Amino acid sequence: MIRVLLTLVLVAAVAIAATAMTSPAAKEDPIVAFARDFSGGDAQIVAAAERFVANPPTDVETIGFHGSERLPPRTRAFQATVTLLSSSDKLISIEDKFSFEFIPLLVQRGDIVLADLPPTARAVFGPLEDLEATLEDDANARRYRALLWADYARGARELEDYLASRGKVLLSIDPVQGDTLIFALVNREVADKWRDRSLGAWPEYESGVRSMMWDRYWAYLTYAVPPLAESQDSGPPPGTPRRRA
Repeated sequence: MIRVLLTLVLVAAVAIAATAMTSPAAKEDPIVAFARDFSGGDAQIVAAAERFVANPPTDVETIGFHGSERLPPRTRAFQATVTLLSSSDKLISIEDKFSFEFIPLLVQRGDIVLADLPPTARAVFGPLEDLEATLEDDANARRYRALLWADYARGARELEDYLASRGKVLLSIDPVQGDTLIFALVNREVADKWRDRSLGAWPEYESGVRSMMWDRYWAYLTYAVPPLAESQDSGPPPGTPRRRA
């Protein structure tokens, strides 16, 4: 009887291992898995990512980034997947010259309620809702610029903590160092799986999913709205998280 039971246990273990080895999830390409997780399992997007991996596109329209048609195949497959996710509203894309619209967009989408933000985050990011009014008075502009420089890093942490309290994590999707910032708001499980993970590296750049790039956002924000930056200061404000490899 004992021998029979042991045999059954061994057979079951082998069957489980074989199932794990042959299941789609175990064999799924990382770029396809990325498409699945960040699209919420959208079958059309996942199928497109599978096609990109099998036959990486070479046309700029599909890849979505000028000059990328000469990059390695895996990079093109990842960039095309990011482009598709962005055009399907699964990711948030903001051009550099409109970077000040990012927080207002999160408010518009219902991801943020400004009145509920912690005090520093509200003071740092709230004025972006009506930036023209904030900057039209020189004294107000000076006060906000000083506050922004002093409290930007803390405000960023508070904003991320606020989003976490609502079950969301803000990530940067970083396919290329171009003129567009791409963000994702995902649940913690997806964030823990993909945060700071390389997906399309080539010798000149490491593409992938990163922790929120507050330093890059600062650079784009002050490019779009130069009065927000003090001319004597370079780089992001003290304590700002830096882009991670």
